[in-house]
Amino acid sequence: MDRFAEEIAALMREVAAQEIMPRFRALADHDVEEKAKGDLVTIADRASEIWLTPRLEALLAGSHALGEEAAAADPSLMSRIDHDTPLWTIDPVDGTANFVAGRETFGVMLSLIERGEVTRAWIYLPVTDELAVAARGEGAWWHDASGATRLDAGRSPADMTAQGASFYVRFMPEGWKSAIAAHAEGIGRTSSFLCSAVDYTNVARGHHDFVTYHRMLPWDHAPGSLILREAGGVIRDMETGEDYAPRNLKGPHLIARDEESWQRTAEAIRALRGHL
Repeated sequence: MDRFAEEIAALMREVAAQEIMPRFRALADHDVEEKAKGDLVTIADRASEIWLTPRLEALLAGSHALGEEAAAADPSLMSRIDHDTPLWTIDPVDGTANFVAGRETFGVMLSLIERGEVTRAWIYLPVTDELAVAARGEGAWWHDASGATRLDAGRSPADMTAQGASFYVRFMPEGWKSAIAAHAEGIGRTSSFLCSAVDYTNVARGHHDFVTYHRMLPWDHAPGSLILREAGGVIRDMETGEDYAPRNLKGPHLIARDEESWQRTAEAIRALRGHL
């Protein structure tokens, strides 16, 4: 990692140690709220975002932050994604429902967006102290107890029964939802981690083959999209054929380990949609 990436990584580890991990499996009832039905927020989410925001903005003169919790409180902040001012996206605790339930599948996700393009990305998994880092055009790296390894998503098996995938269809239009559900019946292993930090790093590491998403909120997808691409993966809208961009807030997006498997799977899902 270069010095800039190391500074961000140090902030992520510090906020996790200070605001997140002391509350893991120690939340009181009053520490958890619903922003909307089924959409949880905890004191750890809010405290982490408040801690990170001024520190990130201070690291890059003239930059602004777009945090999940700040945008929930003031939706007008979403307009920042359309400006060319450097923008930090902050997901202070991705996988909040898992965090509340005491499951270890949660993470901290940050990205830097410049002129509408993701140029830097970090995903930190506090429980295991594992970190994925990427810079546009410079590759993606996985840091754990054994050191640093360049990420290579590799190729997905052509045999569907040998594939693993996560199909999130909650926000999908009915036609896409039905087609994806039908396609999923032939997949060998399906799972729902309910955590973008885990989903993206699993595909970028070659541990998982496909994921589908529809609601493309930037703090959920900007970090993982760059890490995935720099590892050789693909994230693209199946309807328009356009690569993911932070200003595109809707799917249906398919992420895959490689171009060939993206094309094959997208074609299969589109064909099902046409027949259902």
